[in-house]
Amino acid sequence: MINGSFWGQPNVGSGQYLHGLLRWLPQVAPQHRYVLLLPAGGSPGPALPPGVSAVTVRTPFDRISPNLAKLFFEQVGLPRVVRQLARHLGPAVVLVPYFAPPLRSAVPVVTTVGDIIPLLLPEYRGGPHVRAYMRLVRQAVSGSAHVLTFSSASRTDIIAKLGLPSRRVTSVLLAAGDQYSLGDPGADREAVAQRYGITGPFIYYVGGLDARKNVSVLLRAFALLRSRGVNAQLVIAGRALGRDRRLFPDIDALIADLELRSSVHRIDVSAEDGPLLYRASTVFAFPSRYEGFGLPPLEAMACGAPVVVSDASSLPEVVGAAALRVPPDDVLGWAAALGRVLADSRLRTDLRAQGLARAAHFSYRRVAEETVAVLESVGRR
Repeated sequence: MINGSFWGQPNVGSGQYLHGLLRWLPQVAPQHRYVLLLPAGGSPGPALPPGVSAVTVRTPFDRISPNLAKLFFEQVGLPRVVRQLARHLGPAVVLVPYFAPPLRSAVPVVTTVGDIIPLLLPEYRGGPHVRAYMRLVRQAVSGSAHVLTFSSASRTDIIAKLGLPSRRVTSVLLAAGDQYSLGDPGADREAVAQRYGITGPFIYYVGGLDARKNVSVLLRAFALLRSRGVNAQLVIAGRALGRDRRLFPDIDALIADLELRSSVHRIDVSAEDGPLLYRASTVFAFPSRYEGFGLPPLEAMACGAPVVVSDASSLPEVVGAAALRVPPDDVLGWAAALGRVLADSRLRTDLRAQGLARAAHFSYRRVAEETVAVLESVGRR
């Protein structure tokens, strides 16, 4: 049985993970039954993959409060339905594919904790309600039979911060979706020019605008490149998801202060165009200070983009030797690395080839195989 809260949100990180996993679990282990438990108040989402059935779980708060409905679903509704289904299905395991396991469950729970950013970075701790919720799920995860996470770096943080025994925490590296693949470079650049008005060489960034993403360092490095006469543009996708300047720095003000308005493009990119921007870019930059995994660099490599990333948290595990790595706050280092890639076509070709080879090692088949091995082990225990 699987918590399906994010089934109706296939474009967010937890939704991508759930969709990739459910597509492959019935294929790699068809001997098991897979039941997706869907909150009644959630978005319907696409059709279920073959081999997966669904049960809708209602709460008293479905039409009153999304937050209370979410909490009730996770802590009361889901455990209740799990107990009822277990009577008919026999031995079962519950997979909760995000950081919100129930405090109590009639069957063993495996929880996926992608990261513990709210417990590590002060600016992400939120208000009283968020902190209370984090205390609840932190207590609940200690009762999980096993915890999955997306990198060795996150595994180390989870063991240290949550006090879990190392034997109960397993890292399963993620994968990029199948849509992230090579295309026709000329056609991709032409499409980007027509849809977004971007021509010529450009540095591309996507992945969020919150504080840990460190976009200010990218802007300062780009300003240095421009001052040295480098003829390129910087394209930043997405918008801030809040107004708290501690959590979402004002990058538009920094762009103005650095006199970069004419060379920085702020764009909104649809999910369908995500691969297109990677493929058309001259180099993809990802200066994040902390990631539980870091999908954008992997997606970029799968699309053939040369990549420069921070040498921090999980990112070295993702890119290996297939990207240039720079300390996250080294503005001079970022300017030097990006300048090298922009100026050296041979380096771009080499990074592109290495990135494609690296990305090929990641697949949702492997994610599903390693996940089902943990689920079977917990079921046997």
